[in-house]
Amino acid sequence: MMNKYHKFRVKLHGKLGVFFLTLIICLAAFGQDTGNKQKAYSLDDCITIAINNHPGLNIYKHKTGQKKEKLKAVKAEILPRMESTASYDRLSDVPQAKKSYLGGDNNDFQLFMGISQTLFAGGGIISRRKSAELAVDAAELEFIAAREEIIFMVKTAYFKQLFTRDILNSKKDILKYAELSYKTAFDLNKRTKLPREETLLRLEVYLNEIKQELITAQTSYEIAGKALINVMGLDAGNAFEILDSPQNENSGKNTALAISNNSEILKITKNLKEAEELVKTAKSGYFPQARIRGRYGYEFARLSEGNTDWYIGAAVDFNILGWIKTRSEVNQARERQAEIKSYKDWLVRQKKLEMESACLKYESAKKNILFAEKSIEQARKSLELFEKRYVDSLATSIELMDAQKAFSQAQINYASYLFEMRLAKAEIEKTGGSYYDIK
Repeated sequence: MMNKYHKFRVKLHGKLGVFFLTLIICLAAFGQDTGNKQKAYSLDDCITIAINNHPGLNIYKHKTGQKKEKLKAVKAEILPRMESTASYDRLSDVPQAKKSYLGGDNNDFQLFMGISQTLFAGGGIISRRKSAELAVDAAELEFIAAREEIIFMVKTAYFKQLFTRDILNSKKDILKYAELSYKTAFDLNKRTKLPREETLLRLEVYLNEIKQELITAQTSYEIAGKALINVMGLDAGNAFEILDSPQNENSGKNTALAISNNSEILKITKNLKEAEELVKTAKSGYFPQARIRGRYGYEFARLSEGNTDWYIGAAVDFNILGWIKTRSEVNQARERQAEIKSYKDWLVRQKKLEMESACLKYESAKKNILFAEKSIEQARKSLELFEKRYVDSLATSIELMDAQKAFSQAQINYASYLFEMRLAKAEIEKTGGSYYDIK
């Protein structure tokens, strides 16, 4: 009885062991499959990651920080200037004027506190403050311009990967058709000796060409993926899949935007206003500088005794020959102002041209897409008809290959026009200053 019970326990433990071992293997396999599954990222996801990770944006953040600190320093110029002086002198001979309070002591200790406040500086302080404020605004717009450039680069890389994926899928499709055609021809040759051997060899060569094109398309897709990862500011090992763009992206009216919102134009406008304030700052050198001042302190020979020394008054400083230097500084500031104005005029013309060109490319690609969609359907239907005729020996292998090539080319043309339209739209948004909101 005990022997049977022992055998039963052994069998039970053996079955439980197999069960748990199988369960562990299944869980491990499931966990491995889940771990290998890559998340698919949308264009918005890629842009958000790039904005948060791209190292190039840190450069412009630090530039903005420098301008803000300079503004703080300029604002401090309006505050009173306070100075303190402590000194000790060992006198070889006590002057007669000091003997009354120094006595015969040759040790001269002094401690003074002074204060001065500028009353009038020819508008220089106000102009410097406004100039510094405009410099901060320009730096922030420069950061936005850099941000928009990175967004454009992400869009370009993202659309390039979509394009290469479309080409890859097209090559996979045509490979299926070519393999089916070769199999059909091979079966027909076995039954009827037609098509002949040289035709089979030609079909096999054609099949190998498509396989080579598939390898090239796969490589292009992988390279495009690495380029997207790089522009997002991630390491090369962060591979992921991307989602398709909205299907209705080629619908709607013209997406042209006004270039007045272009961050580069807004920045140069701030630079021009800053240059105007720098001209005013330079002109302030023509005016005298008025200030009030005061001082209070002690001068004593012994630490236990001292004599108070103080004064309060006003002063006007004017460099009589300083106008020569001031005139040069004013002329220099005006030349800088004229330089920025000329650059702004050129930049506006350039951005108008870019906007017009992008709009034309967008409209052209959108129209071509409509024809490309029809061409795909027509080429597909033509290929299907040729396949049926080929099976019935009513079409030649050359005609079938031509139909396959036409279908493949129609797919490539559609993908190319879609890529052009997407890039044109991204260029319109960048040139028009369509700022992107981070999620």
